[in-house]
Amino acid sequence: MIGTELTQIEYIAATHGYFKFEFPRITVILGANGSGKSTLLRAIKDSLPSVYVEGGRTITINDVVQLTRQNFNDYQNYDATLVRYKQKRKEKLVDRIFDAIMVLIQRDQTIKDTHSDAVVRWVDEGKKGDPPIREQPPLENLFDQYNEVFPHIHLSYNKKNGQVTVMNDNAPEPYGPSGLSDGEKQVFSLLADMLQLEDEYNIVVVDEPELNLHPELAERLWALLESEYQSKHFLYATHSIQFALRSHVDALYVISSDPSKIRKLSNLAEMPRTELENFLGGVPGILNAGVVVVTEGHEKSFDSIFYRWLLADSKAEIFPCGSCNDVKQVIDKHGLWGQVSTDIKMSGVIDSDYRSADELTQITENHLISLSLHEAESFICIPDVIVAAAHKIGSINPMPTVNEVEDIIFDVLQGQRLQIALKRCFSESYHTARMSLERSILAGLTTKEEAMEHIRGKSAEEVRKAVDAMSEGVFEQKLDQELLEIDKTLGERNTLIALKFVPGKELLAKLAPRTGCKNGTDLMRSIKRNLPVDEFEPLKLFADELNASFAEQVEAIDALPAWVDVEVGEA
Repeated sequence: MIGTELTQIEYIAATHGYFKFEFPRITVILGANGSGKSTLLRAIKDSLPSVYVEGGRTITINDVVQLTRQNFNDYQNYDATLVRYKQKRKEKLVDRIFDAIMVLIQRDQTIKDTHSDAVVRWVDEGKKGDPPIREQPPLENLFDQYNEVFPHIHLSYNKKNGQVTVMNDNAPEPYGPSGLSDGEKQVFSLLADMLQLEDEYNIVVVDEPELNLHPELAERLWALLESEYQSKHFLYATHSIQFALRSHVDALYVISSDPSKIRKLSNLAEMPRTELENFLGGVPGILNAGVVVVTEGHEKSFDSIFYRWLLADSKAEIFPCGSCNDVKQVIDKHGLWGQVSTDIKMSGVIDSDYRSADELTQITENHLISLSLHEAESFICIPDVIVAAAHKIGSINPMPTVNEVEDIIFDVLQGQRLQIALKRCFSESYHTARMSLERSILAGLTTKEEAMEHIRGKSAEEVRKAVDAMSEGVFEQKLDQELLEIDKTLGERNTLIALKFVPGKELLAKLAPRTGCKNGTDLMRSIKRNLPVDEFEPLKLFADELNASFAEQVEAIDALPAWVDVEVGEA
């Protein structure tokens, strides 16, 4: 079902629960794999008068384009070629490139003939008025546009032998278009195809506009085409955040296979770029998942395997979003994150890192969980886990023992004793200064001089507090306390406390080879295949805590009154 206005196209998508999409002139669709982006685009191109550019395309361009005995019946004149070409507009770009170039070549002759007839009439009528002007040959126009994108490449066509020649300023000899790079072929094909964008086609539907193109080149190419054909709508499906955030994009949809989770963003230019990039980098996968674990950092390879194993959920989405504060923003649904559907269960995990117990207590609330060990990798460093993994893999000899693994852990802690203690002190050593005056003082102020006298006093007070909090004596006292805790852990050989102190990534890099694996990620893959979480108490407790957080969210959603809903579109 379709409704069309001058500046906006409405499309009700049967592929996505009859969700109503509203497409202004330039629209981008983002979505994770499996969200149905390509399916949606194919349905749109079948329903609307559109030109379709498929995803995953591999372009082949002939060096010679001319009539032969084999193709004469199909391309014997301009009208026949144009009809054949139009029949392929909704098919694959790769299947109509030869047709597109033949149309341009034959239209050139049509333009020439039309111009000649106009000149004859002008002469016959006594050369009244200005002489007829011949419009630019379309093939020449194509070559000029191509040169705008690639200033170092110059194209020409020989009508006698049908040869297309590439003159490259950076190449010693000319060559045919078959010698162009994949990206250069993409640009040539798209420009050739768009030159015949007839009035009957009002929307250009493009899957993977950035395919085989450098990000800046993709932006330049499509900006050129959007500028050239301002009466057309452009609809793109992409994985590229950079392409989606181009300044002249009018609307952006983040889609999911579940229509209730589809979100539309408009006025992108008014939103902070960093916040948008962070949001769009994570939300396509989030919208396609039922369970999301939000973590610190930017690397997800280890975390994805670890948390899916921990939760026994291969479809759980792991989203590393940056700092501890970034995790909190996502879980609290601040800013753009408020647009994420309420029925998506999201829990945040904060690394213990070098933070004190007090710091972690202040952070962990509202489905934010702090790790009991230094970081996620630390759980795999538990001696029982390392030994069990080594036995399952069975490729190392001799097999490691629990005592040997413990020795490695305590050797690392002993060797980094001072550095770890200092980093834990640094994590605590901060002071927040706040300038304010009591309400009673503010009410009595009548002059700027009076106000500044109070401000000077308040400023001096805050400076004294900061000096006291950051003094050498206070810091040394904290350092002595941290060193004492580490020495106590070493003396008692308390492995779990040691794993809270020692960085897990570095330690796992040392322990993984003792199991027969080259690195921690390889070891995690093997563990996921061979070991159950329930065999290891610290891991079971962590899994229970995380699952309880998700279960609470399910109960909260179920408890909402029936009238509470999030508006996402119209059907």
